[in-house]
Amino acid sequence: MAIFPTDPSGGISGTDKAAGVAADKVLVADSEDGGKGKTLPLDKIIPRGWRDITGQITVRGAGANNPNWANIGGNFWGYNFDIGDECFMAFHVPHDYIPSTDIYFHTHWLTKNTDTTNEVWWQFEFMYAKGFDQEAFNTAGVTPTPAKQASGAQFQHMVAETAAVTIAALTEPDGIIYTRVSRVTNGATDVANGQVFLLTADIHYESDSQATLNKAPNFYT
Repeated sequence: MAIFPTDPSGGISGTDKAAGVAADKVLVADSEDGGKGKTLPLDKIIPRGWRDITGQITVRGAGANNPNWANIGGNFWGYNFDIGDECFMAFHVPHDYIPSTDIYFHTHWLTKNTDTTNEVWWQFEFMYAKGFDQEAFNTAGVTPTPAKQASGAQFQHMVAETAAVTIAALTEPDGIIYTRVSRVTNGATDVANGQVFLLTADIHYESDSQATLNKAPNFYT
């Protein structure tokens, strides 16, 4: 069975796939219809679900906003984030990303203390551009609402996620979401400096579990 993006008139096109999810269709050609093909809703044919774009912490290595490399416990070390500390991550948009769907930034972190009530806030600032010389990065950046979560028990694996983030130009793979991740104050009952360790940050995105037809624009036709 072959599956292709299609427009409502039945011609093969990437227009609908790039425009949005609700009106999306696919052309399914198989032996049941003599290979002529039939148009069906995308979400009825291609499995949809959530995947992660994983990140690698990059730090400047010096300066007032540089996290310390410190002992977590036992033989394990990591980047300890005080209020104002920052790191940088490049997220590459994969080929199974469903164009124009929202993304969710999130952090994986722990505390070295036993605080179970005070919130830790993580701020994401990002710039985005399509690849292949189609677009320039906007270095002014965009800052979503911070990801917030209570600090949990000692060494507890915590995951704090932002609300949905819409990037209007995010309509195809191979773009880069270049991100500054920092710890910011909650304005009141912050967990003490020296206690919070960021292990990594990721992006949740919606996947159609499919590769793209082409490896460069136009990806879909």
